[in-house]
Amino acid sequence: MPEPMLWTVIAIVAMVGYFALIVVALSQVFRSTMPANTKLLWLIVILIAPFIGSLIWFAVGRNSALL
Repeated sequence: MPEPMLWTVIAIVAMVGYFALIVVALSQVFRSTMPANTKLLWLIVILIAPFIGSLIWFAVGRNSALL
């Protein structure tokens, strides 16, 4: 596989992973049992800073949603 093709494949996989992370985080926020105002806050965080917001959701928010 030529080197430019390899970087293209890596870039496509990274983009798909990036969007999958955001979609999964948003879907988990919608399905959580949190109050509406807390969900709205998480949605705003994830939409303003998608990558960091999603990572914070998986690290902190998801665990508090299960309580």
